[in-house]
Amino acid sequence: MRILCAMLGGTISSFNASGTVKLGEPSFVRDCLDSKMPQHEFLFPSFNRYSSEDATPEDYREALRGIAGEAQRTSPDGILITHGTDTCAFFAQLAYRVLGSLKIPFVITGSVKAPDVDPEEASGNLDASVKCLEQGKSGVVFRNIHGQPVCYRAYLIMSPDIRGCYAEYEDGIEPEIRGSEDFFAKKDLPKILVIPAFPGAVIPETGFDRVLICCNHSGTASTDLEESVRKWTAAGIRCYMAPIPVEGGVYESRKRLRDAGAYELPGMPVEGAWSEVLLR
Repeated sequence: MRILCAMLGGTISSFNASGTVKLGEPSFVRDCLDSKMPQHEFLFPSFNRYSSEDATPEDYREALRGIAGEAQRTSPDGILITHGTDTCAFFAQLAYRVLGSLKIPFVITGSVKAPDVDPEEASGNLDASVKCLEQGKSGVVFRNIHGQPVCYRAYLIMSPDIRGCYAEYEDGIEPEIRGSEDFFAKKDLPKILVIPAFPGAVIPETGFDRVLICCNHSGTASTDLEESVRKWTAAGIRCYMAPIPVEGGVYESRKRLRDAGAYELPGMPVEGAWSEVLLR
């Protein structure tokens, strides 16, 4: 099996230096795969690496464009991607929508601890990831609360808790796979204002051309936000709300935002909604 490896950084490609985790070369990943799985051919093209906690949509686009280009050039049987944990759920949601059109299974993985601290976690996640690819499965592989590698569905995955454990959005539906050409070709990506579901969140007046309101289920529509949505919509700034339940009653606050012009994005966590807003 020929596996394209996209090493984008993260703790799995880092090392511990006097208590500080620093981004390093992905040598552990390369050595682990080559030594433990000689039955496969691993391809290691060069990719720009970035810190997951400092990632930008442009970083994601450059990485996904590179992966798609290498996949078209080398025709692999599977794609293995390593990524940091902090924003991996956002990257995975976007990757599902962008790489799905390649019709090649892909798995994203990483580690919570640096390999020089806990090599078993990193090697276990890599082993589980390759097994998923052998089975033609796509997803995101990380340890669960019991310390076992689990393959999460990329379109349902949510950001990890403080221990680095992921979960899937329970009320989710499988989103549409979108073509990548427009996303790769755009000169500038949308600037998304994300309004958290926090009491008294401060909302800027300018500097964005999309709005994502994190509303859980009710809409969190203060009078000021309702007026702002009307103003933004009139100015051509599209507004979205998520997470939105697939079924169930509609809260009055959410209805007011919907009536003001905000679109509902049902059946996806906020990480998936962010990807949808970026691609629309």
